[in-house]
Amino acid sequence: MNRKRLRILRSVFKTMGADKIIGAFILFFFAAALIIFLVDPQVKTYGDSLWYCFAAISTIGFVDVTVSTLIARIVTVVLSVYAIAVVAIFTAVITSYFMESA
Repeated sequence: MNRKRLRILRSVFKTMGADKIIGAFILFFFAAALIIFLVDPQVKTYGDSLWYCFAAISTIGFVDVTVSTLIARIVTVVLSVYAIAVVAIFTAVITSYFMESA
């Protein structure tokens, strides 16, 4: 990718505010994993909690780690909905990038 295209992509990310949204999502992902690790007795390590969050947002649904408390389930739902929104925003940014570069 040449510099002009990278500048356009960066401009589209900043204009749409996607850089902040994706950054906030990454922070929320790690915070959600921490909350789940702290409140759910079935999640033994923070690494397991991160793995569970990854499985939840990617909709793979591995069942090697599950949650049992209401708070952990609510955090999982919020994280999953947030991930769907981020994917939609990322798709819009890429589409906008191709429209601007054309």
